[in-house]
Amino acid sequence: MKNIGFLGCGKIGKAMLDDLLEEREHGISFICDPYFKSENSNLQITDSLNDEILEGTDLVVEAAMASVLKENIDVILKHSNLMVFSVTAFADEEFYKHALELAKKYKKTIYLPHGAVIAIDGISAGRRILNKVTIETIKSPKSLGLTSDKYEVVYEGSTRGACEAFPRNVNVHATVALAGLGFDKTYSKIIADPEVTTNTHLVYVEGEGINFKIDVSSLATGGVTGKYTPYSAVASMHKIIDEYAQIKYI
Repeated sequence: MKNIGFLGCGKIGKAMLDDLLEEREHGISFICDPYFKSENSNLQITDSLNDEILEGTDLVVEAAMASVLKENIDVILKHSNLMVFSVTAFADEEFYKHALELAKKYKKTIYLPHGAVIAIDGISAGRRILNKVTIETIKSPKSLGLTSDKYEVVYEGSTRGACEAFPRNVNVHATVALAGLGFDKTYSKIIADPEVTTNTHLVYVEGEGINFKIDVSSLATGGVTGKYTPYSAVASMHKIIDEYAQIKYI
């Protein structure tokens, strides 16, 4: 049995929490989220992390924001492995290096789930022969935090720049960049379309003797998250914590 803690518990975090509560095969160490409410008296809810709270935790699921991750990564990796959804935080090169140093120092693992797209493992496996990776996201202006009601390309350029401009909306871009050519060599395009009801991500990969396209469209459910992501999050969590699963897709 593993003990799991949550840093942030919105739609993605709650999907994983509900799954754990239903299956009852693993323990829940804490939920760190000032906005989270529950009638379950067995849950330890807090608005900050420290050594005492993290003691005995095997995995912390971060589903908050990049800024919250940055504030807490030192104390988390001191005690626990870490599953990161706010991957845009790693577009900050100094923070990325710091995270790797902490993981090495404390012998911990940082897990990056595939989130809203698929085939991240394929991009990572072929990174040595990749020449070009482009990712295009189409969302409603509201999902992007914009007030405009017109169709427009709101960003084109390096994925590092996309992460700085839209830190809550392009975690998929960050994951693709880390799996493949990096933040500066991966190209991002973000489109605001007031007519869409889905979040669409198109990934184009070109390499030596290989070309493929990933096309994922998921119903927008409000905020920045599509319908597919909570389900993929639950599955990714179980790949980490279920040591004796009969079948694992690798």
